[in-house]
Parts: sequence; structure tokens; C-alpha cells
Amino acid sequence: MKPCLAFLTTFLVLTSALAADPFIKIGDLKLYRAYAPKDSEVGLREYLPAGENFDRWNRLASVRIFKDIRDPEAYLSAVAEAVTKSHPAARYQFLQNDKTKEVVLDFMTFPPKSVPVHFAEWNLMRAKYVKGTGLLVYQYAMRFYNFDESTAAIVNAERKKMIRPFGEATFEELK
Repeated sequence: MKPCLAFLTTFLVLTSALAADPFIKIGDLKLYRAYAPKDSEVGLREYLPAGENFDRWNRLASVRIFKDIRDPEAYLSAVAEAVTKSHPAARYQFLQNDKTKEVVLDFMTFPPKSVPVHFAEWNLMRAKYVKGTGLLVYQYAMRFYNFDESTAAIVNAERKKMIRPFGEATFEELK
């Protein structure tokens, strides 16, 4: 009886802690604030699904605020250029949200085999300038630690599933 009671107590404490954490939604996906340093030069918030951590995450969303940058398309182009420079096998494309006309950067990176933890990472990024705030950069990423031929099909399915919700997500924190 005591082990069952201990499990139930732990479960209730963890559940109530998660319920109290701020979260965002991208479509049906709920991601909880996992990191928001107060001393960051760039306003930064990072979110993970319940049960994931930074040691080995599968999905991550983030918001960055750059106070001195105003041009969303120039920023995303610079990111695309930096990605292909640092990851020669990387591929990217620009998409445009039909409703908002915002540009979305869609890219996949493949780190060199010399990196100790080998993974592929698929990302969506969009940016918009808000007067008085700066450039808001929204990102959704998915990591694959076992990349093989079937992973491309998973990425394509995730891309189809997430592009519209990502483009519509407000990244507003909820409780």
C-alpha cells in the first residue's frame, strides 16, 4: 500500500507542477517553459513537451527578441546562410504564410560525424518586427538521434502537420 501511495503522491505533485508552468501551444502540441534566463542579452524563452529535457529532447520551441534588428527577411536569410556555412549538408527553403504573408524558414541540419552526439535537426523559423519591442523570432525544432532512410518520411509528415499551426501560433504563454 505504501509504494502505491508514494507513487500517487509523486504523480500528483508532478502533475500539479506541470499544470502551474507556463506553456505555449503549436497546433495540438503543448510545450512548457523550460528556460528563460533573466540576464540574456537576447530575450529568450525555450519550451519543451512534458517529460523532455535539454539532455535529449525531441521537440523544442523558442522565442527570441532582438531589440536592434528590424528586418525579418534579412534575419532569416542570414540564418539560412549561417546554417549552410556551418552545416554543408544542410538544406533549406523559404515558405510564405498565405494568411499573414510572413516568411518561414524551413531547414534541416546534419552535424559532422566528428560530433560526439550525432543527430539531425529539422527547424521552422519565422520572424516579425514589432515596433517598441524589436524582432520576434519564433522557432520550432525536432531532433532525430537515429537518422536513417525512414526519417525523411517522418520529417515530411511532421512538416505537413506543423507548417500551418506554426505559422498561426501566437507563442503567447498560457497557464
